[in-house]
Amino acid sequence: MSFEHLGEVKNGVEDFSGSWSGAFENYSLRECDGGTELNVELDSDDHFADYFRDVFPRALQKVKELSEQ
Repeated sequence: MSFEHLGEVKNGVEDFSGSWSGAFENYSLRECDGGTELNVELDSDDHFADYFRDVFPRALQKVKELSEQ
């Protein structure tokens, strides 16, 4: 699954010129040792690196918990 960010909404206004524009998130699943591995690739401005290092581990843990229910 792939998402291309076209922009963002700031204070109710669409902004297509920001650093999010053109960024991609790619997600793939593969069978691995009798389970499923989720691989995430991000292609975004380095401006968001600290944000993703903080948020993604928690978000992916939640995905894992939900998928194992």
